Amino acid sequence: MCKDTPLAKPTESPPMIDKHRNALRLIFVASGICFSYWFYGFLQEKLITKSRLGATFILVIQTVTNILIATMWRRIEASSSKVETTMGLNHPLLFATSSCYVFAMVGSNESLRYVPYPVAVLAKSCKLIPTMVMGRLIERRQYSMQQWAAAICISSGIALFNISRMPQNQSQSSTEDNNYWKGMVLLCISLGMDGFLGAFQGMLKRPGIGPIETRQRPPTAVETMLFINFYAFLLLVPLSMFTGQLTEGIRLLQNNEQLRMNIAILNGVVGVGQVFIFLCIAWYSSLVTTTITTTRKFFTILFSVLHFGHSFTAGQWTSVLMVFGGLYLSIASGNKANVTKSLPEGKKDD
Repeated sequence: MCKDTPLAKPTESPPMIDKHRNALRLIFVASGICFSYWFYGFLQEKLITKSRLGATFILVIQTVTNILIATMWRRIEASSSKVETTMGLNHPLLFATSSCYVFAMVGSNESLRYVPYPVAVLAKSCKLIPTMVMGRLIERRQYSMQQWAAAICISSGIALFNISRMPQNQSQSSTEDNNYWKGMVLLCISLGMDGFLGAFQGMLKRPGIGPIETRQRPPTAVETMLFINFYAFLLLVPLSMFTGQLTEGIRLLQNNEQLRMNIAILNGVVGVGQVFIFLCIAWYSSLVTTTITTTRKFFTILFSVLHFGHSFTAGQWTSVLMVFGGLYLSIASGNKANVTKSLPEGKKDD
């Protein structure tokens, strides 16, 4: 019987394998998000500022592309899966999630008409805070002090970095000051909707309760992408018609072949980026996804500054250290949470 005891050792390997697989998946989705939305940000600023396409109209045609990509993804997934699902989805919650997504995007994009681009980036760099606040209030999520410290470090570091660059970039006259408050209100609405969006995405992942006949299951990544974009399309079409952006956008596309090509590329990049985002939400959480999307903008600016050989001030170096320190705390708290999940149920509160 003693010879059988060494066989217990291999049982320790699966957690290590899962940990490495988890890290590789995180690198995979983070890289996909960063590369896709880096290119998207470049094209988006070019389209909105030079072509005079309305932000709402751009979102309308983006949702159409996203629906097509999600539909193809769903068919491929269904053909390779042998599991049949009988439980339905929580469509009211999907609609609420889609509404938050729409108003967050519209508020952010429309604010660019009233405030400089660096100001909008600065405001959106604090997106982690409303995401965690709403997660605590709506989902009743328990965040550790480490997670709060990480969010504050990342948000403060990105904010300080952008503030230090503002005097170099902001040479606009004060003629736009009368409309400045409109842009700030739109940014506040966008941040609030980001918070609700993260909370609702977390609620979608929870299994339903009640009788099996009426129980609703969590949507898969592709189902979340499909229905959020579908409901967003239903909301954005009348909104773009009301603002006149739909007819104006169609007219501009009809008369400009180069613009049509740019839009097609933009939509394709957005669709790929959304695939990675919804995979990240399904595999991890909305907070992890928000951390990736927020720090992505910071690293884009950081690499751009380094590429052109600009020197950093003491304040900028401090902000860089704050962001990296926050990311370290975020990773450390994530690893601690994974260890806690692997403990037996009775030992989690020890």
